[in-house]
Amino acid sequence: MPLLNEGTTVSRPVIALDMGNNIYQIVGTEQGLSPEDLDEEWLFPIGSYVTCKTVLSLTGTKLVADKLSNV
Repeated sequence: MPLLNEGTTVSRPVIALDMGNNIYQIVGTEQGLSPEDLDEEWLFPIGSYVTCKTVLSLTGTKLVADKLSNV
């Protein structure tokens, strides 16, 4: 999940349900924490349906929430 207002490009790993066709529903973090608990501003709120893009990082490829989806 991309984070906003961090001063640099950064993201948080989140749990999301795979709804098929590159659509995911954001559930939260593995620890059950919300953005408010973490003092973070996420690009999309918990419960949102999003599409993802594949991003290459130093540790490999990962999916990153990119756009809201109309489910």
